[in-house]
Amino acid sequence: MESISLDKLAELIDGKSLGAKDFIINSIQDSASCSDSGICYIKDRKYLSKLSSNPGAVITTKDICKDVSQTNNFILVDDPYLAYAKTSQLFFESYKNKNKTIKSILGKNVQIGENTFINGNCVIGNNVVLHDNVSIYSGTKIGDNSIVHSGSVIGSDGFGFAPDGENWEKIAHLGGVEIGSNVEIGANSVIDRGALGNTIIGNGVKMDNHIHIAHNVCIGDNTVMAGMVGIAGSVRIGKNCKFGGQVGTVDHIEIVDNVTVLAKTLVTKSLTEPGSYSGVMPIQKHKDSLKFAAKLKK
Repeated sequence: MESISLDKLAELIDGKSLGAKDFIINSIQDSASCSDSGICYIKDRKYLSKLSSNPGAVITTKDICKDVSQTNNFILVDDPYLAYAKTSQLFFESYKNKNKTIKSILGKNVQIGENTFINGNCVIGNNVVLHDNVSIYSGTKIGDNSIVHSGSVIGSDGFGFAPDGENWEKIAHLGGVEIGSNVEIGANSVIDRGALGNTIIGNGVKMDNHIHIAHNVCIGDNTVMAGMVGIAGSVRIGKNCKFGGQVGTVDHIEIVDNVTVLAKTLVTKSLTEPGSYSGVMPIQKHKDSLKFAAKLKK
């Protein structure tokens, strides 16, 4: 589906249209950058301040729509997140068809290993090395002089499901991945494509083996990550950061430039000041760790 009327889309996602029923929607977009031909969703009032100045239409609830002044076109639903998931699936077919029709572009001196696969609509820069058994999904851009080691997957589906009673509705990911120049990605690592927009890896980033970067993450230039780091969706990481092995983060947080996170630390909130952070107790006898935990509860 390349375009659809407001009224027809409302029917397909079990909503009610409000405004110009014949308004044509060409894409589903992020609320912060939604254009006058797109539709976005708002599930909570806290996101209203980030809504673009001229969205074509908004999927939201009856109560929240009263506070939206940027458009008169709405699809009213009980659960905007579930409605977004259904809408993303409707636009996924045109996303796939577009990627099939656009040939990938390879730069000079690209080295491609055995059993490595590059889908359509990719751009691979000069002097890039893709080792054996690498998978590059559609919508991926890799800058000059970058290296991707064996078994890595770039541009796969992000992990997104909206609850629907006892079931889960899959969110189709319609974005891509942008990898800068002089990047090195270790073996068996995965970088998911964006749900709406792109996952971005800056210039000079170095990633060890077995790293997972979720959808819509943005990693600044020259940041390095040791093995088994896991970065959750929509996290923004600054430049020149260092992550020790097995560091993990929750989603939707920001980490400023020049931050070092020591091994096995779980980052549960935004880090707004440069410096070194850790959150792991040194090994000790179990009875002693229980005593320490009891003291923390007091």
